[in-house]
Amino acid sequence: MGKKYIQLGWDSYLDLVVPKGASDVQIAETRQAFFFGAAVLFEGIMWMLDPGLEETDADMQRMADIQNEITAFGQELDKRVLKLTEH
Repeated sequence: MGKKYIQLGWDSYLDLVVPKGASDVQIAETRQAFFFGAAVLFEGIMWMLDPGLEETDADMQRMADIQNEITAFGQELDKRVLKLTEH
């Protein structure tokens, strides 16, 4: 099995976002939501790609749109949770 990128993301999320005193149930349900979100994103990417082996300009635009959305969310999270002014 290859690298576990989603697990690495979850580990960081658990460390930085989930409250230290969270219950086992809260952690388990938050992990489930985290992985479900990753699965939805992955399936959405696979579904929206144009057919063929080479990426198209439309594919690249969709990926840029997703990156922009994730970056904006990260900036919001940094401001709200970590009290950072820059991402």
